[in-house]
Amino acid sequence: MRITQQQLSILDSFIVERLRDNADNALVVNSFASVKNPFLAERIKQEDSLHRDLSGTTAYYLVKTQKGELLLYFSLKCGELYVNLDKQKMDLAINTYNALSMLDHDKESTEYKNAFKFLSDNIKEIKSYWPDIDAFFADSPILLSKKNQYLMELQNEINNNMQRVLRTYPAIEIVEFCVNDNAKSIWKSLNMPPKRRLGECIFWHYIVPKIQAIQELIGCQYIYLFAADSTSDRYLENYYKTVLKFEKPEALGANKPQYDFNCSFLCQELNKMIKERDLFYNDFNPDEDEV
Repeated sequence: MRITQQQLSILDSFIVERLRDNADNALVVNSFASVKNPFLAERIKQEDSLHRDLSGTTAYYLVKTQKGELLLYFSLKCGELYVNLDKQKMDLAINTYNALSMLDHDKESTEYKNAFKFLSDNIKEIKSYWPDIDAFFADSPILLSKKNQYLMELQNEINNNMQRVLRTYPAIEIVEFCVNDNAKSIWKSLNMPPKRRLGECIFWHYIVPKIQAIQELIGCQYIYLFAADSTSDRYLENYYKTVLKFEKPEALGANKPQYDFNCSFLCQELNKMIKERDLFYNDFNPDEDEV
């Protein structure tokens, strides 16, 4: 059953504010505790978090009740995902399309048959890796110039710090996301459905709309995070996957800083997330036959 107006009013009553916007927040965060994520509990109390918020490098948000009780905090910053540049596959693509360009009109010639076989054997694999390859190698002066620029880039670039990738995707990173253990009794007192936890409700009701607002200002296609999960059953990772609808991508990559070593990289498309938000509201309460 869909979320009720009363339940929406409860969620709407929470205060979401930047860490830097209220001087009292330096004291409020001292009440934060998390048994499962003690590192994140301490992180929000450190001066570095306030400095990052003040400098604008990472935006820290506190979620509080009308009485000022701290429920949860999360932080966001700009990021980027990409598809790795696989040189072996790129060389295969170039050789395949070179073979294609050299096909003559005599379909009985040995050259034609060899080139066609090479193309047939490899084109499916290439297009699964590089869907827009046809446009890239199109026979036009502009795109041919781009092709030559790519080949020269591989040959001439000497900057070892330059990360070359096939494609990039604009993204927002959820850097931290943690519920205050001391607020669980407050959440319980609100009589929300037992299956609905504080973290997921804040995620869908506040974090997703905030990222949507960012998308109105800048391009954003993906949301991603690094789940700090040290449990043997991967509880946290599974929570992100099943409840918050994140996925473990096979083709996408991200730069993982030392801060996130031993964490699981998860992401999802923002437009898909927006649809999942509607499903969350529509299925907020158990159906009558489930009660």
